[in-house]
Amino acid sequence: MHLHAGIFLAASLMAAQGMAMADEKPGAKHSSQAPSGMVNARQSHDHGAGAGSAEQPAAPGQGKRQGRDWTKYPLITPVMRKGERDRMSTGLTEKNIATDYFEVFAPDSSVTDARRKVPVEAEGTVIKALPKLGNYYWVAARQEKDGEVIVASTPYYFGEPGPAPTRLLLEQKYELEIIPQPLPREHGAWRESEKWQFLLRFNGQPLANKALRMETEFGTRTAFTSDGKGMVTVLFPRDFKPAEKTPGQGGHSHGPRRAKFVLAAEHDDGGKHYLTSFNYTYSADPDRNRDLLAGLGFGVFGMLLAAPLLRRKKAENNKSTKEA
Repeated sequence: MHLHAGIFLAASLMAAQGMAMADEKPGAKHSSQAPSGMVNARQSHDHGAGAGSAEQPAAPGQGKRQGRDWTKYPLITPVMRKGERDRMSTGLTEKNIATDYFEVFAPDSSVTDARRKVPVEAEGTVIKALPKLGNYYWVAARQEKDGEVIVASTPYYFGEPGPAPTRLLLEQKYELEIIPQPLPREHGAWRESEKWQFLLRFNGQPLANKALRMETEFGTRTAFTSDGKGMVTVLFPRDFKPAEKTPGQGGHSHGPRRAKFVLAAEHDDGGKHYLTSFNYTYSADPDRNRDLLAGLGFGVFGMLLAAPLLRRKKAENNKSTKEA
């Protein structure tokens, strides 16, 4: 009786260990977390059509960055500039879009130069916050040619006090827009396995039943659908590899691990084709390694509980054999 209870406990705890380890494998599926708005999920480096299931498949090379050409959508990303050490300025560069300037939106629309144009420089464009005005700024680039309008957007946080970005986000900037609802707080981040809301709208009006596509630099390709109010629930994919110690690191990292992602939507109106993108970074799940260690700990604990019972049963069997 005691033997069976011990073995059952050990097996149960080992199963918990197995589930925790399976969650860390590069093929682990999380379709149970997928929002109802998901319309397509596929692991591909193309933008070609093709129906996929609502279940998110495993990405080949999960956790491995795809290199500089991980997406064909337009991007605005940070770039290092020599001599730039001011925390109230940053270097940005554009990719997959042809533009002569960035348009910068300050968090307070009532101040002078709240909306200004900054000429693009080949080695990286310096974007500066306005004096004594920090928090999130919005940076965008626009290209219009041959009946196609392309817009790339990204937020950037400057570490000085400033108004919350609520009004900044809702201010109409271009025709087709992807608007975070909300942005992460200071020192916060979008994280894998979390659901966040984004608003999709055109000329200030919500766009219903429209696809919003997501790509990450780990190769994940997913799509979601806006509801009747233009809101899209985006599930950030669990595609980071578990953290590994590096020589000299002592088991401590220098901050959360981050990876790039982009959201993109398209719309046709008035004989023009509109493509807009929003890009930023997301972080690894901080509980990822702790879940794995907890599973291993429970498994070992179960085996330790079962071991004395197995030895006792073995001794009883040996005694019965001798008496026979």
